[in-house]
Amino acid sequence: MDFARLFSPKILERLTEDAFDGAVHIFRSAPGAGKTTLLRAFTPAALNAFYRSRHIPELIESFRYLVSHGVVHEDNGPQMLGVILSCASGYADLPPGTDLINEGLFRSLFDCRVVLRTLHSICTLFDISSNEQLDQIRLSYDEAAIDLKNIPLHKEPSKLLTWAEQQEQIVYARLDTYDGPQDENMPLHKRFESILWFQYVRFHFKNRIVAPRRLLMIDDLHKLRRKQRALLLDELTVLRPSVPVWFAERTIALGNDLLSQGVRQGRDLREYALEDMWSSKKGSHQFSTFAQNILDRRMSLQDVVASSSFSQCLQSKFHPDEIRDKVIQGIRSFIDETDSHGINIRYSEWLARARERAEEITIDTLIDIYVTRILIARDEAKRQMTLDLALSAEELEDKDNSQVRGAAKIFIHEELKIPYYYGLNCLCDLATNNIEELLSLSAALYDGLQAKQVLRRPQLVLSPSEQEKILIKAAKLKSQFIPKNHTEGSRALRLLDSIGKFCREKTFQRNAPYAPGVTGVRLSQSEFIKLNALSKPLGSSSEVLIRVLAECSADNLLFLKSSSASTSRECGTIFYLNRTLCSCYGLPVQMGGWQDVSASELINWMERGFVPSRQPKLWG
Repeated sequence: MDFARLFSPKILERLTEDAFDGAVHIFRSAPGAGKTTLLRAFTPAALNAFYRSRHIPELIESFRYLVSHGVVHEDNGPQMLGVILSCASGYADLPPGTDLINEGLFRSLFDCRVVLRTLHSICTLFDISSNEQLDQIRLSYDEAAIDLKNIPLHKEPSKLLTWAEQQEQIVYARLDTYDGPQDENMPLHKRFESILWFQYVRFHFKNRIVAPRRLLMIDDLHKLRRKQRALLLDELTVLRPSVPVWFAERTIALGNDLLSQGVRQGRDLREYALEDMWSSKKGSHQFSTFAQNILDRRMSLQDVVASSSFSQCLQSKFHPDEIRDKVIQGIRSFIDETDSHGINIRYSEWLARARERAEEITIDTLIDIYVTRILIARDEAKRQMTLDLALSAEELEDKDNSQVRGAAKIFIHEELKIPYYYGLNCLCDLATNNIEELLSLSAALYDGLQAKQVLRRPQLVLSPSEQEKILIKAAKLKSQFIPKNHTEGSRALRLLDSIGKFCREKTFQRNAPYAPGVTGVRLSQSEFIKLNALSKPLGSSSEVLIRVLAECSADNLLFLKSSSASTSRECGTIFYLNRTLCSCYGLPVQMGGWQDVSASELINWMERGFVPSRQPKLWG
């Protein structure tokens, strides 16, 4: 019930319509993106909880989705038998290699465990707790099941359960006394029959067929050896299952292939990157809705902080007096700097408009003034000769857009130290489409709320400055763990730090040429070819860089996005810095702009670090 109450159905809306088709489906992401949670939602225990609580307001949305996709029936309960199997234990005990015996042992262990988990799942579905009760269920099989060679077609579930348990014991017993290839008593399977058994078997309970739909879910696929993983995926795809088979794995399983890996679609194999589900313009908004739904559900189940809504505990706007002195400071600085333009007719209307707005001491006024300053800097930077004709207020409005305003906000944060990283939307952006990261940042904010409650503060709300202080501290703590979590941890941290400093240098230029700022670097296709060349023109460090980039991307420290070719540039891959890490460098939370770099530059940054050519100085 706790799982059902905490589960947000918003992630289900991101599943494609064909996710329940008979095929092999691979869900891939960095740790903490929600793969296991998604799978667990379709297990019998969870489906029973959704069905029994279908009238509870916070569960109605989840229940309606399950009903609309035929997973649950409004009156008859769960219609899908979801079976989840983890690859996290046992398979590594098998001998390595790809000979027939090792492959046969792997298939045998996998098959008996699918049968075991299926029988346990059907027991959970009908609240059966003993072997005696288990035989209330009867088994029957499609005619095609006669081709099964290794799994017996027992009609009594208890007999099949005994067979599966004994089969698992035999596998391990044979491993203990393994005497080499000549051991003829080894239980070897020549194909993965369990998926065929899973789609052929029928369950009868109280004189009716139950759970007519099936879903086999294989979690932690990355825990298998590379050859085991390839064997399982290849053979199940060839079998063309008529039931959906979901695999969940971390992107780290792709290794260096991640850098050139794209989501593939086919008749029998379909791949999904969970982070990409939220990467579209509409997806970004939906992730915020998804995140708020998760946080509010968790808040409603706690009784420490006196609030049931997380967003209500985060102040999203400044109080008038909170930043008044800093706004006045910014306005005065603008007036002092633009005094030199007083005799320049070209900017007379823009400056008059800005000074008129300056009479109102608000954050919106300050943003408008900074937009004006950026646009003046851009006009001054033009190299071509121009007539000194006055620029109209209408021209200012035409040039004013969300990108320039975004740059103005981050400039204000940099110069005046007015908080930028605050509010629920910013929290969702910092999470970089990762639920575990969202919960980690939210936990830090929640601790801040608890501290306020202990001190009996009159208003249980975190101000923007309090939020920013907590979030930046959490971001720096995250970066400290990078060297401990990667095989090339020190190089990874040095490369990420270099990218952050490089982006910072490109972001804080007076004319904001890459508004709202630079938050990523791009390797062109030519640079990738050079990096992967067999002749190693960049030396042995190229292999290390590939490994570091792959590990950082797999762990969501870098966010990959393909870049299409245009008339002026070739295609390539953008490496955006993790949004939480962006806060360590004062960078905007939007994906923002990017800059082309060479592979040799990245190698140099990885080995020696990036040295900024100058300190950002926007005024004067």
